[in-house]
Parts: sequence; C-alpha cells; structure tokens
Amino acid sequence: MEVRFWGTRGSIPAPGPETLEFGGNTTCVEVTLASGRRVIIDAGTGLRLLGNELQARGEPVHLHLLLTHNHWDHLLGLPFFQPLYREDTEILVDGWPLAFQAMTRVFDDHMGDGFFPVAFDQLQARITFINRVARGPLVLDGVHIQALPLNHPQGCLGFRFRENGRGLVFITDNELGQKGGRPWQDFVHFVQGADLLIHDAQYLPEEIEGHRGWGHSTFAEVVQLARDAGVRRVLLTHHDPGRSDAQVQHLVARARELAAGTAPELLDAAREGAVYPV
Repeated sequence: MEVRFWGTRGSIPAPGPETLEFGGNTTCVEVTLASGRRVIIDAGTGLRLLGNELQARGEPVHLHLLLTHNHWDHLLGLPFFQPLYREDTEILVDGWPLAFQAMTRVFDDHMGDGFFPVAFDQLQARITFINRVARGPLVLDGVHIQALPLNHPQGCLGFRFRENGRGLVFITDNELGQKGGRPWQDFVHFVQGADLLIHDAQYLPEEIEGHRGWGHSTFAEVVQLARDAGVRRVLLTHHDPGRSDAQVQHLVARARELAAGTAPELLDAAREGAVYPV
C-alpha cells in the first residue's frame, strides 16, 4: 500500500503563507493498493487537487470513496472534483451510512436547499452507495478494510486496511479521552500492531478541556495510544486551522519528546502532498 495526503487540515481550509509546509486543504487521503486500485478517504478540499491530477491523465476514473462522516470539512471538495463531470468515471461510495445522503445535499436538490448550482442528478459520473464497510469487512483485491465507530458528534468511522500482513489505520475526528464514549481499549485493539497509524491530533493537552465533546484528540493521547498498541509509525493529522507551520512543528517536537525512548519509531505531522509506503 501507499498513502498520499491531499488534505491534512481540520474544520475549515486554512490557505496562506503560514500553512505552506503542512497544507491548508481539508481532509483527503489517497490509498493505493498493491493491485493499483485507488481508495480515497474523505472528500475535503484536497479532493479538488486529486481531481485535477486525474483529469490531466485523461484516463477513465474508477475509485472507492470512503467517507468517515458527514461534516462539511470532509465533503467540501466534492463539487470541484472534475471527474464527477465525466461519463467515464465510476465512484463506489462507502463508509458512514449517513454520509452519502449528506454528500448529495452538498449539491442543488432542485428545491432551493442545495449549496451548489449543479444538482446531484446532473452529475455525469456513475456514483453508487454500496453501504458495506459499516456492516462488516470490505474486501478489495484481497485487502480487508474494517471500520470502527469513533467518539465524534453525529458519529464517525475509522478504517483499518490489511494487505499482505501490513496494517494501515486512519482515524480522524476522534476524541480518545471522551468520558462515556467508546473505551480506550477498543481503540488499542483496533490499531494493535499497525505499521502506520494516522490519527487526529487537533488540540494541545492544555487546550482540550475547553473543547471536550468536540470530537478531537491531543498529540499526547495519540502517543499513548501508539505505545499501548505497539504501533510502528504515527502521523498526526486534522491540524487546527489556526495553527501555523511553526506551531505544528512545535507540536511535533513536544510529541517526540513525550515519546522519547519508546514506540513509535516514526512520529511526524501529515504533510499535504507527502507519500508514505506502508
């Protein structure tokens, strides 16, 4: 597997000179399987850049789109994904059961309730909601994809990919320390032994008490999860829109200091455009 980040920011796009290193686009991650099949996680504003690249190739587009949940920062890129307007595009949508309905509402619904001038039923691509992964493993070319409900308002799913003995876990918009939510051990079990864990770390430990119930974690909680689960490599994502590159660098330095002498062997912040083998 190979992972490429098209968007790493949380809550709202944050373009500008202070977010050039880690990126200002919201969540969009491309996972390429050994077979060459392309799986996209979330449709934040980073999806536009992926669409531009696919459009430039001039080839038919066939992909799976896994939606973690239905909040707007994870759907904003959809109307600007150029392959949606081509007849040779096929998209199989899966993930959070309510996300597909939310996805259609981004567009005009012919009743004045939409947020985009083009209606969903006017898109030329073939778009199908398969609703599989939330009910059990989704198997694509021998790769098993499992989902886990997370601690986030209105619900959210995390995903684990298993291919040829390698494990990739993607968890965004998750509050690890939520009281009364999914217990810690469930997350430890889900990410156990993963070769790469990508996890939400929007807040600093000193910020989290003012944001309890918002559905996000701190870098300290992610480091502890990696330790408990024996994770080899960790990438922190869903960067707060108000955090500059320098501040993200400082966050990473604090996380590395906390993890010193223990697992994981790699700890960094996700960068827009970066590619990681798994």
